[in-house]
Amino acid sequence: MVKLPEAKQAAEAQKGAWLSIFSYLILSVTKCWIGVTAKSQGLFADGLNNVSDILLSVAILIGLRVAVQPADKNHPFGHSKAETVATLVAASFMVLVALEVWIGAIEAWLQTRQEKIDPDALVVSLLAALVMFLVSSVNFALSRKTKSEALKAAAHDNRSDAFVSLGAAAGIVGTNWGWAWMDPLAAFVVGLLILRTGYEVGKPAIDVLMDGFDEERTSQIEERVIQIKGIREVKELRARNQGSHVFVELTVGVDAHLSVEASHRLTERVEDTLIGFAGIAHVHVHVEPVEQPKETVSS
Repeated sequence: MVKLPEAKQAAEAQKGAWLSIFSYLILSVTKCWIGVTAKSQGLFADGLNNVSDILLSVAILIGLRVAVQPADKNHPFGHSKAETVATLVAASFMVLVALEVWIGAIEAWLQTRQEKIDPDALVVSLLAALVMFLVSSVNFALSRKTKSEALKAAAHDNRSDAFVSLGAAAGIVGTNWGWAWMDPLAAFVVGLLILRTGYEVGKPAIDVLMDGFDEERTSQIEERVIQIKGIREVKELRARNQGSHVFVELTVGVDAHLSVEASHRLTERVEDTLIGFAGIAHVHVHVEPVEQPKETVSS
């Protein structure tokens, strides 16, 4: 796959956010209108849920735009973590939607409904589910292309909303067939799926914001550095995610008798070896003298 320039990646990712906004805008108006005229409380509630999804998509769009802003005096490492914040906002919205779905399920379980719902509500629910599955597919593809975690979170939210619409459709069918229990059961299952998705999306975002980094990836970076001729040992290595990039800080041990110029050339070799590997975009190297190789064996 050809790597897109960062500005191009940001523009592509923003297209996905705009797609979500326009889709939710159309669906929210349609669902609320048909929900009222067809006397479907479930479809009307689903439309209100899409109104909140518009706000979520706007938050993700803002995060994507802020993330590509250049570094400044107050943000010397850049603004790319804004995308991670947007991802966490998306995950939080998913958890709230799951709770909202469960509350609706409890209310549906406690209320007995005899009045049938207009079939138009079922058609709208099924079409809405299809639309959101398509939107999620587009956004998943764009997130892979642009390596945007925020857009990936938006795609998960799109898919969750498709399941919510399917749950509303199941409730409509159940009500019209006299199986009132289908509505709360479907809603409960959908709520579980959305809650699981929110956890899967939110946990990595929290790890990134807390500067967590996978131990296996750290070991791979260390192995790559120790293979450089002239590097005696890696004394300390820290890495963290900065949006879609990785920043690395490390202290390496070199021959104590090397000149300053030779030591500097070694740090440049370390930077050249690491930058571009596993998403690494910035490397800071500190050199310390080592009197003898670590593996020297005494006679």
